[in-house]
Amino acid sequence: MVQGIVGGLMNSFRRSSSAASLNGIPSPEEFSRILERERERSDRSGQGFSLVVFEYGANNLHTDSMRILKDCILSRKVRAIDEVGWFNEGAIATLLACTSPDGARAFAEDVVANLPPAGIDAPICRVYTYPSSGNGNGDGKRRKDDNDETLRPIDSRESTQPVSAPTQFESEGLEKIMGRPIPLWKRFLDILGALVGLILFSPIFLLIALFIKIVSPGPVFFRQERIGYLGKPFTLWKFRSMHVHNNTEVHLKHISNAIESNTPITKLDALNDNRIIPFGKLIRSSCLDELPQFFNVLRGDMSLIGPRPCLQFEAEKLLPWQKRRFDTLPGMSGLWQISGKNSTTFKEMTRFDIRYSSKLSLVLDAKIILFTVPAILGMVFNRHSKRAAFKQKSVKLTGLHIEMPFQG
Repeated sequence: MVQGIVGGLMNSFRRSSSAASLNGIPSPEEFSRILERERERSDRSGQGFSLVVFEYGANNLHTDSMRILKDCILSRKVRAIDEVGWFNEGAIATLLACTSPDGARAFAEDVVANLPPAGIDAPICRVYTYPSSGNGNGDGKRRKDDNDETLRPIDSRESTQPVSAPTQFESEGLEKIMGRPIPLWKRFLDILGALVGLILFSPIFLLIALFIKIVSPGPVFFRQERIGYLGKPFTLWKFRSMHVHNNTEVHLKHISNAIESNTPITKLDALNDNRIIPFGKLIRSSCLDELPQFFNVLRGDMSLIGPRPCLQFEAEKLLPWQKRRFDTLPGMSGLWQISGKNSTTFKEMTRFDIRYSSKLSLVLDAKIILFTVPAILGMVFNRHSKRAAFKQKSVKLTGLHIEMPFQG
């Protein structure tokens, strides 16, 4: 029996290490850890790096083309700080520390140019760079695929130009392949939870929609572009709690000041703010305005639990290490929301988001769901407490006609 268990474990190890058995270069799992360490080093030092992926496909894992390609890559790698390993089955990657996209393309061209001229097909070559200049989408040249509305990088096999042409090696951001895959259990719970939420809150949906129509002309819903998983933009839905055609510069300036000064990110809900509809502050503080995000969860743009989806201008201010908040789906609630929310700074909020992404688990999601309702009730109570304090202070200042803004 013991021999059977040991044998099973050994077979499992051989299967997981099948790629690594080809002349001993790191397996996909080992290379993924190497890549993550390099990402952390880059975040600390501020020096970027590039990754070149050469791919023939999983069906060619043990062919002569793959072996010759591996040998050619190893022969062209001259620096001890570079790493070569399996990116996945059928693809070999080279991590080039402190190397620009142009330098990585030059390396890729050198490898392909030194392949034997006969009998060896040119591999598909892709260049990734970290950090990218965008918010995680990558900044390489891209084209629309005829059968897909999404965009994907041009690869060398589809190029009609000579092997030495630099345009056949297109660069994009590494962030898009560093994100954590969304677990099946999380997607299942998101769909189930969103459907249950929509059914349970459907009467409240109707009441809020009717109330908004009565007190304020305009649409019931407010739509806004946010940045989500892997830095991709999506349209977030909310119940409208402000009058239409408001000046958004006030809010953007408020958030920008909070980011630059590293002060707590408090809401900009002034007591006499004429931008907010009647009882709009109650809708906002109780998070009832966020109920339409159940539709975002069903679409897969968001999760029930995850980092707060940020605005485009916030994403542009993020440091490389802070972009790790895009490694998982944004959420309706999250670790930051139950950890002080309006009393935390932008950096603290980002650390909460990254901590959640790195420790993603079913147990953690369950705990956050349990603490979300008490956190919302605490925000509502805190809002009314601050309003009472404001009214007491405003009585003393009535003769001076001073209006003090309420933030909650």
